[in-house]
Amino acid sequence: MVDPLACAVRGKSYGAHMAEHLLPGFDTGNSSPDGATILPPAFLSVNWAASPAGPVADWPPELRAAVATVMRSASPMAVLVGREGIVVCNEAAREMFGDAHADAQGRPVADVLPIAAAFYRDAIDACRAGRSLRFRDEPIRLCRAGVCRICWFNLSLIPVVSSQGGVCAVLLMASETTEHMRMRKALAMSHQRIEMALEAGGIVGTWDFDVDSRRIIIDGSLAQQYGVPEAEARSGLSLETLSANLYADDRARVLSAVDEAVATGIDYRSRFRTITHDGALRWYVASGRPIRDERQRVVQLAGIILDVTAQAETAAALEQSNLRFDTLSEAIPQMVWSADAAGAHDYFNRRWTEFTGVPHEDITPGIWLELVHPDDRERVTATWTACLATGETYDIDYRFRRHDGVFRWLRVIAMPMRDARGRIVRWYGTSTDIEDAKQLDAQKELVTRELDHRIKNLFALVGGLVGLSVREEPDLAPLAGRLRARLEALHRAHGLIRGSGGGKAGSLRGLLEQLLDPYRTGAAGHIVIEAEDATLQASAITSVALILHELATNAAKYGALAQADGRLNVALRRSGEWQTIGWTERFAAPGTAAVPSGGFGSKLLETIVERQFRGRFVRTMEAQGLSVAIDLPSSILLAPREDG
Repeated sequence: MVDPLACAVRGKSYGAHMAEHLLPGFDTGNSSPDGATILPPAFLSVNWAASPAGPVADWPPELRAAVATVMRSASPMAVLVGREGIVVCNEAAREMFGDAHADAQGRPVADVLPIAAAFYRDAIDACRAGRSLRFRDEPIRLCRAGVCRICWFNLSLIPVVSSQGGVCAVLLMASETTEHMRMRKALAMSHQRIEMALEAGGIVGTWDFDVDSRRIIIDGSLAQQYGVPEAEARSGLSLETLSANLYADDRARVLSAVDEAVATGIDYRSRFRTITHDGALRWYVASGRPIRDERQRVVQLAGIILDVTAQAETAAALEQSNLRFDTLSEAIPQMVWSADAAGAHDYFNRRWTEFTGVPHEDITPGIWLELVHPDDRERVTATWTACLATGETYDIDYRFRRHDGVFRWLRVIAMPMRDARGRIVRWYGTSTDIEDAKQLDAQKELVTRELDHRIKNLFALVGGLVGLSVREEPDLAPLAGRLRARLEALHRAHGLIRGSGGGKAGSLRGLLEQLLDPYRTGAAGHIVIEAEDATLQASAITSVALILHELATNAAKYGALAQADGRLNVALRRSGEWQTIGWTERFAAPGTAAVPSGGFGSKLLETIVERQFRGRFVRTMEAQGLSVAIDLPSSILLAPREDG
């Protein structure tokens, strides 16, 4: 390679001449009035003889011609002389490259742009090897007016070859692309934002349809769903080819809508199904607007496509659910209704209309209350309002007007439907005609009262017969006493079943207290009842009364109740699936005669406890008294608790 100094014309010295006399076209005699051929002061101020580039007079003609071309150019240009790249630049380059080029003339490029030193070193070496280089959008950090930032340039570097065949300099041409790059980045960012917005809005892609060619361009994401190569999607597909992916039943309708939009200029909108490349069925909604030419002719349709598969599936599931609900609500014999969270009724099935005679079109949210019997309306309103406030199950009987004006009793039950956060969103209820059941209950009550009266008379008659028999046979008095006591126990148990036991009907403790009441002497602690009260089933009360009566009778004859200082403790406990009766007697005097076993009373206890109730019965005799433990199944003995 030839150094610029080696390329100089040896033996000649032009150091006394001004630089402009040595550059072609820059002779002072040829200077124009506007100064177009006058060298810039920055070039003239450099002592080139003292610089690594050497005196201008020693530069090869090719180098001086290149410098002259640079100085005449209105575009940013420079010559990098020698291996160090001594900068010779025009005013456009000095302005473009900013603060660093203010005094760049005559200095190595590595000193002018230290941050780009490696880049220029490699580029100069490549040019000195005879290669031209071109760079697009090359980033360089520059400082302009005190503000430093990244700028981008298109650069061309061309070797300057002397007549002797050596490369003596590199011609640098530059054009700034900073604004272009910023626009590209802004466009990319905008495109990214659009894609995010499209994705957030359920939009899977955009499309453009050219009317004349009947070709449609779709974007990458939409092409991916259709299984179309991206390059092919960008170049355009025939509408008929793309429509082959449409569901067969929708294809003709979609194409017809396109033709209609083109012919009339109206906005395009179509909902259709598509078979994707993986065989899945998806629902789309395509929307577009016409684009017209200068003659107002529709030449293009542009729009978007939304994937509404999830909404379509949800709508289909909801429709199926509504169909099932409608079918079920119309199939059951009850009247079915619903209300919103505020209690406004918004649905009644056909049976409600048939019962009330109110046409469907005349139904209003509050019409049901107008049909409630006036005497029941206040109670119904209060109950319904309370349930709306608490969320408790609405369960009430009231009279409701039928289409013929007759009021009939209804049993109305409604439960709330809650969302995932537990908030009530709807109420669903049924109304059942129980008029016949109410009439039957009234008749049963009348019969029951008559039967109760007759049973009481029967007890009185039997008691009278027992008394008459005792007068005729005094020796039967002990037996008659026991018989009267058992009959009295049965009478009391019957009274509890009928609700005549002082408001304690069905109460296990109430039954126990009634049966032990005759044995209370007034002494403190003589009879102690420790009870967790429970509600007995009506069918079990008589049998339990016989059990307790038998225990009390034996205690009065042989045990704690037969002694003045005797003590009786009865404990009622519910343990899991069992109701336990603990009967404990403590005698004041040891040696009291043992309770006889194997008699009628013992057999009665065993029959009721073990056979009827399928329970357990254990009797333990001790020196100080008697303990009896009875376990009865709660499921047979007790009525269900209201809290479940």
